[in-house]
Amino acid sequence: MFRRILILTSSIAFALLLGGCAHPISMAPNLAVVQPVAGNPVLDKKVGYHISAAAKAVEVTTPGGGGDKVRYFPYRDLEPGLYKALGVVFRDVAKINNPADAAEVGASGINLLITPEITTDSSSESPFTWPPTSFTVTLTCQIKDIQGKTLDTLRVEGRGQAEFSEFKTNFSLAAVRASDDALAKLMVALRQSTALAK
Repeated sequence: MFRRILILTSSIAFALLLGGCAHPISMAPNLAVVQPVAGNPVLDKKVGYHISAAAKAVEVTTPGGGGDKVRYFPYRDLEPGLYKALGVVFRDVAKINNPADAAEVGASGINLLITPEITTDSSSESPFTWPPTSFTVTLTCQIKDIQGKTLDTLRVEGRGQAEFSEFKTNFSLAAVRASDDALAKLMVALRQSTALAK
């Protein structure tokens, strides 16, 4: 009897140890879907974007399923998609390492500087599988001219859903779809900004 209680207690402790762990995923978008839309002309401006090294090193943890969590690097994962999305909308894109460096900004030849802020959330109704079935990416972009004046602030929210039958071969699927959606909405918002049309 004591042996059975000991085994049961050990099993519960092991389950609790496993529960709540954070599984690595990637929210990197599918670059193949970041494409120009027919009839949308390219805006004749060169833009720069700034994502700090500190931001790219930030790892975020959000809920998954079964009491577990997922972890990922929002800025690092989304940067290639952001670069491509800006390249679809604008004539040229440059990465700006230090916006406070007037020499770097001047030499880059940019007309605008875009600084993104990324927030995320995830969830799953499944009590048995850890990958999230729902994922949200909120992308807020502050747009300034080269004198540092804020011209516009754009905020878009991307949402991604994935069912078990879909994500069993790609645990990041809901996150990828949310990133794809956020970038698609950002491209629309950039084109619709009256501040950028001048």
